[in-house]
Amino acid sequence: MPSKLIKIRYSFSLLNFNFISNLPSEIEELQSHVIKFAKEEVAPLAEKADEEGIFPPHLWRKMGDLGLLGATVDSAYGGSGLSYSAHCMILEEISRASGGIGLNYSAHSALNVAQLQRHGNEAQKKKYLPKLCSGEWIGALAMSEPNAGSDVVSMKTTAKKVGDKYILNGSKMWITNGPVADVIVVYAKTEPEKKQHGITAFIVNQE
Repeated sequence: MPSKLIKIRYSFSLLNFNFISNLPSEIEELQSHVIKFAKEEVAPLAEKADEEGIFPPHLWRKMGDLGLLGATVDSAYGGSGLSYSAHCMILEEISRASGGIGLNYSAHSALNVAQLQRHGNEAQKKKYLPKLCSGEWIGALAMSEPNAGSDVVSMKTTAKKVGDKYILNGSKMWITNGPVADVIVVYAKTEPEKKQHGITAFIVNQE
């Protein structure tokens, strides 16, 4: 796409219209801060991020400082304890400035952090959520596979327990944030005969 058209596209994306309306006053107040952040910090990187496929890690610490990365996470684990409406608003405003960076944000906050908040045990929440909420760590989800796409029931990745650990075998693709993620939630079959009921989510540290 010619650079002139790219610039027009990013200018258009900042027009003032909202898909989410009638927000509570406290979310509207937060929205003004997110809009300012998106215009000043995200929008200037949008074209470069798309053209070069870069991931801006410095934005993660800034988002963490604003409380955006753990919007729906309990404050006990470093989150902001907000509603999913607030999370959707944050995603909308970041995506308005950059669809790509908005996708990075969504993969981190919705596909990784929200799963840990909702399904993790107490030890896992205490270990992972504070650093994911602060932006010190970047999160991702590994679900899709080359021969199954996003049909999780057809996935081939397996996990076998050996002693007190699990060995995962398989291939994943389309892992948004994958190359830069510190913590990845990986889906694997532990009991293939149970189909959708035999899938387990594993927390993998990418070191």
